[in-house]
Amino acid sequence: MTERTITAYEGLQFGPIAGGSPVEAAVLWGNGETGPAASMIRLSEGYQKPWHSHTTTYHSVLVKGEFRTPRKDTAVTESEVFGPGAYTVQPGGAVHSLVITGSSESVAFVLLDGPVDFVPAE
Repeated sequence: MTERTITAYEGLQFGPIAGGSPVEAAVLWGNGETGPAASMIRLSEGYQKPWHSHTTTYHSVLVKGEFRTPRKDTAVTESEVFGPGAYTVQPGGAVHSLVITGSSESVAFVLLDGPVDFVPAE
């Protein structure tokens, strides 16, 4: 059984998800190499993530900020902006992008069902 823990946002240990990346993550539980894993992700104002996919299903809930997430294979338009509480599911292999809108950073809870990866799209 897991012990009860509570960590204030200020107590989370954020760090770059990869060398030189502006995206920061604080692992909450799990193992990113084998999955599943859950993290808080912090993205700076104006950040635009390039087209990519993940090998396994990706779940996220926006905690702070605003974003839009166009997809190449659907009719979702780049003008749709989502705010706190928005829940996103991206099936493994679904190519998508992410654009942080608004005037502040965005923070999201992210859960991947398997290994944490980033697969650049062509």
